[in-house]
Amino acid sequence: MKSFHNPIFLSWILKTYLSEINRLKKFDEEKLKKYQVKQLKNIVKYANTVPLYHDKFKKAGINPDEIKGIENIRKLPIISKEDIKNYYPDGIISSRITKDKLISISTSGTTGKSLTIFSDMYEVIRWFFVYIRILREYGINWRKDRLTIIGDLAPHTIGTGYTERGLFANMNDKTYFSNMQWLNTNDDPRDIIKVVNKFKPDFIGGYPGTLGHLALLKENGLGNNINPKYIATIGSVLDKNLKGLIEETFNAHVFEVYGATESGTIAFQCKNGHYHIMSDNVYPEFLKNGEPVDSKVPGHMIITKLYGLGTPIIRYNAINDIVAPLNEKCSCGMVGSLIDRIYGRDDLSLYFSGGRILLPSSISEIYSKVLYELKTTKVKENKIIQHSMDKIEIQLVIDKQIKDPPIEKIFSIIKDGFQEKVGPDVEIQIGEIDSVSKKEARIISKVDKSNFRIHEYI
Repeated sequence: MKSFHNPIFLSWILKTYLSEINRLKKFDEEKLKKYQVKQLKNIVKYANTVPLYHDKFKKAGINPDEIKGIENIRKLPIISKEDIKNYYPDGIISSRITKDKLISISTSGTTGKSLTIFSDMYEVIRWFFVYIRILREYGINWRKDRLTIIGDLAPHTIGTGYTERGLFANMNDKTYFSNMQWLNTNDDPRDIIKVVNKFKPDFIGGYPGTLGHLALLKENGLGNNINPKYIATIGSVLDKNLKGLIEETFNAHVFEVYGATESGTIAFQCKNGHYHIMSDNVYPEFLKNGEPVDSKVPGHMIITKLYGLGTPIIRYNAINDIVAPLNEKCSCGMVGSLIDRIYGRDDLSLYFSGGRILLPSSISEIYSKVLYELKTTKVKENKIIQHSMDKIEIQLVIDKQIKDPPIEKIFSIIKDGFQEKVGPDVEIQIGEIDSVSKKEARIISKVDKSNFRIHEYI
């Protein structure tokens, strides 16, 4: 990757920064739409040089020149995770670019099935600039304020790809990044809080579970020097009670940043609490039974990334999130579309009689009770197996070094939480196991969903 000491590279970064950082504040809706159309047309033409998309377009009888506007996007075929896997590696990159100029990144594999795609340096830079855009909305200076990011830095992930192999390839560069601290969410929270306490950040970004653990450790006397102005959650849905615990403990405003490995950052919460879509970078569709949903109605999100020379992401259906759009405007001054609510992944959901679906957002509400009610991090890992519509099995990995509270009390809170959500007719078994394999999905439903019709999200 190119060095930050290369003047040509630095000049290119500066030009990109000036043109993109405030785009959603400078543009009006009409100008944004014209920009989206231009980007869509360009990315579709580029995708036609990628074997996967070339074959898909040909089979669907699509000529890229037919795409004249955003409304034409529904002419394009849906792309699945299996499509990308079937064409990996050479079939998911353009014949115009060599693989050694790209960065390979993989999804976290929470469903037990990781996916690898490729990004170019422009995508890396844009990912970073979007984060700066978000920080600026909260008055955080990315060059002067101290920033702690606690991400998934496993070898294959986007965090590692974009830091160690991409933008921050030289992590020892004291000139540019000395005010940034990058930590691994997979490390022990007690080790994390020690280095964060020493760093004294103005801003912290991290996964809700990790931040919840740090909040409890701070309540127990650790992390006295951790007093950030703002905290951003990433990676999973944050329920309101856990958010309250984190805000109260750190005396900081907490907001959500929403994204995916394949698409980059999709949206974030402004100070008004609205989820703003990064509409110059991505174009999401929200569909139910193949048709767009109305405002505030949950639908399956289909995502298109409007930039990049890596693996194109066009009408990609495997983010697997259920999301409700919001057809309103926000007074914060940022243009683009809004999200009303993020419900979580439908491929990590549980299915019950009457067309009811229990989404991950509701499941996380149950588990977070252990944190904010019992004030304990005794549950290290968890796994759910749904054997049928009327029987689920919950497996917990318990930290033996933590004595209180009794395991039976933890079991009771979790079991009661599920029972309250799904009703008394569902049998809930809960027990302790030694470990959970990271190669398997954490939520497994054995229910036949082929004829399942959705009527209600629990």
